[in-house]
Amino acid sequence: MKSKLIEKTWFRMLPFILGGVLLLLIAAGAAVAVRWHMSAKEAADPVLLGEPVYEIENKEPTIGARFNAVLKYRLPWSDSFKLAAAEPGKNLQLTSDPAFHRSRIRWGYSDWTLVIPLQAYRGGESGGGSVLAEFFTGKSIETPLPELKIADLVLPLDDNGTDLSLAPRIDVRDKKISWLIAGIVAAAVILVSLAVWALLAHKKREAAKHVRTIWENALEAIRSLRAQVSGGMASPELAIAGLTDIVRHYLEARFRLRAERQTTAEFLADLEWNDKLLEDKDRKFLRSFLVSADMVKFARMPADPHLFEQASEKAEELVSGTIPQENGDLSAKGGTRK
Repeated sequence: MKSKLIEKTWFRMLPFILGGVLLLLIAAGAAVAVRWHMSAKEAADPVLLGEPVYEIENKEPTIGARFNAVLKYRLPWSDSFKLAAAEPGKNLQLTSDPAFHRSRIRWGYSDWTLVIPLQAYRGGESGGGSVLAEFFTGKSIETPLPELKIADLVLPLDDNGTDLSLAPRIDVRDKKISWLIAGIVAAAVILVSLAVWALLAHKKREAAKHVRTIWENALEAIRSLRAQVSGGMASPELAIAGLTDIVRHYLEARFRLRAERQTTAEFLADLEWNDKLLEDKDRKFLRSFLVSADMVKFARMPADPHLFEQASEKAEELVSGTIPQENGDLSAKGGTRK
């Protein structure tokens, strides 16, 4: 009977208890909101708590040692970290970006910790570094890093117990200068490429304007064949056969002959029948040259470079002497008639 009475009493008190708890939560929330509003209204400045410290095992780190520079700040609730930047001192370098986190929350303010990861890359005194912390309220704090001495490495000993020496120091180049040089080189390469492309395009257009004539082709082919023989890329026998084809092809196109489809005897007979095409000296050269060429090609008579050189010079004279002038006549050099 008594237990039932107690239960009824608790059930009656439960709404009041829950209401009291709810009122406490509302009051706490209101207090927090008021404090937040007051901190924002007061616009309290961020504060650096103490001096920066190095988290390091030894007082003098050695070359290559990694450690952190730690800074602590106090900020009102209405403010927080926006970004942090660090400029390491001499003989130090960053191993990653600075990191910050909220370490403790108190009534009206929070404590923040900023960690700067560093590494020693050269022995000697380190100084001149600084840390810049910026906050969302637009305020910032710049703090110099404390002096630090970096110990040189302990050199190993050789077999004779003598200290080994270190290699000379290598100066660290400024990254900005390196990027600037790389940009200048890249721009120069692009400009040179564009200039070369424009020059080649111009030459191509100029070459397209000029239609090569049959005598220009013949003269170029003779000179190319001569260069192959002098360079050892073609034998005199093959060169004489090629020279025969060049001369016949030129005469057929120039005087509308059937030179390439005739035997040597037929071709020479046509030259004797139509004596207006070439001068006597040219017909004599062709007769001697074509007969000698047939001996080399069909009778396998040996040929020497001197024989080919003479024949190529005569062939070049023949072509040059039969180049028509602009008025339709043959050049005065050949003296022949069309």
